[in-house]
Amino acid sequence: MKTILIQTAALVSLAAVVCARGAFAQGYDAPLTIQGLDHNTLPSAASRAAGGATIGLQNDVGVMFSNPAALQTLRGVQISFGGLEQYSRANQAQAYSPLKYYSNFSLLMEGLTGSIPNPRYSDSLGIVGSNVGDTVQRPYDAIGPNWSRSGNRGMPLQMIIGAPISVGGMHLVVGIGAVEYANLDHFYQNNNVLSPSILSERPLPIARPQTDSLPIVAEWSQFIRSRDGSLRGYGGALSAEITGDVSLGVSALALKGSTNDYGQHIARGTMRFYTNYFRLDSTYARRIASGASDYSGMEFTFSGIYRGRHLSVGFALKPPTTITRTYASRIVYDTAGSSTSTTVNGEDRVKLPWRGSVGLSINPRNNLTIGLEYELRSYASAVYTGSDGTTSNPWLSSGVFHGGVEFKPSDWVTLRAGVRGQAEAFEPEGNPIVGEPVGSTVYSAGFGLSYAGIHLNVAYEYASMKYQDVWGSAISSNENFRHVIIADITYDLPWSIGG
Repeated sequence: MKTILIQTAALVSLAAVVCARGAFAQGYDAPLTIQGLDHNTLPSAASRAAGGATIGLQNDVGVMFSNPAALQTLRGVQISFGGLEQYSRANQAQAYSPLKYYSNFSLLMEGLTGSIPNPRYSDSLGIVGSNVGDTVQRPYDAIGPNWSRSGNRGMPLQMIIGAPISVGGMHLVVGIGAVEYANLDHFYQNNNVLSPSILSERPLPIARPQTDSLPIVAEWSQFIRSRDGSLRGYGGALSAEITGDVSLGVSALALKGSTNDYGQHIARGTMRFYTNYFRLDSTYARRIASGASDYSGMEFTFSGIYRGRHLSVGFALKPPTTITRTYASRIVYDTAGSSTSTTVNGEDRVKLPWRGSVGLSINPRNNLTIGLEYELRSYASAVYTGSDGTTSNPWLSSGVFHGGVEFKPSDWVTLRAGVRGQAEAFEPEGNPIVGEPVGSTVYSAGFGLSYAGIHLNVAYEYASMKYQDVWGSAISSNENFRHVIIADITYDLPWSIGG
């Protein structure tokens, strides 16, 4: 019990340090809450091949929950199924600069002390006895500073039906379906967590202990958290032709989903920093948290498109919505002498603010379309409410561009390519530009084949995200690579409903 209380106190201390430095970073030991809810999915293969553009696409029911006004381009009843296959790889490499009075510290954190021999003491060299400051501190485990992780993911993205309807002379298009709303997969690891986070103190260097009787004490541990699952949407959309050139649309999605959550905290040792040396003592403690989260919510989208002969402009707007997470987790504490467990249940939620996009498409030729859209992700206004009722604004806002081109060399072949920005809702640790989130670029290409009312769209995406977490005397270089193949098949029934 004493060990558990010490662990709890260390975690509280660590959380206080993280909160003091801002809630926008990944966090050294932050628990799983709403990570991943900002990773919205675009289910249309044609749109993703064209960099995420939606306004210039024709006859694609897959964009109806992103831009419901685009349903007006359907030529008949359309049924669509789609999915993806993804390969991802992530890694982290840490580097430490030597500290003046604790030179062995950087070697220990980088896992290099194994190449250093123990000091040899000899009377013939004039050295008698052992000086604790000359002792080489070595890890008590085989955990290194760096890690890498890779995996595959297959997932259905959409199952949608759209149909034109003529009611009282007004041309309407309705659609119903199920899509993946957000990919909630998440992974974060740090093998060198210090609590309190002495390397995060500003300014540096921090003051050394005045005497060896008052050392600075820090707990050294490994931290891992992961989440697997997705949030799906079930709903419908309606588009109306206001004039021959202007169409409006609205869609509604009931959000449901679940994830498997996991967290691991392994104690690696206790560090004591004295005036001119430090000591590493062995400790044994593990905290394993495993459980599940269930999500629910409702989201609406309003959009409009003006279509001209060579130029089309449009917008899509999402009003505020609340997503609630209900979770249950079993936490096991394992120490050298005992093992205890407890169950934690709770509910938290996040209220997403107004979000939207504007864009245009240009048709310089009948078989060539160029699309450009700007997406505003105003997540800095998102309000997170914890299970204890406290509120915070844990995310950062961003704006990203989507651009793509579609070329039809013949009636049955379509070629697409594009590029789009992608932004996370957090910033790197020690970010020199405060408030700027981690970002990356997604490159895409694909094709479409059409024959006898059957359409096959295939897209390939490549994304590379790199950023550095910077502390007072250390850098963590993070990389994440992703290869994705998206495909959907659609069948057109050449008739409409109504009269």
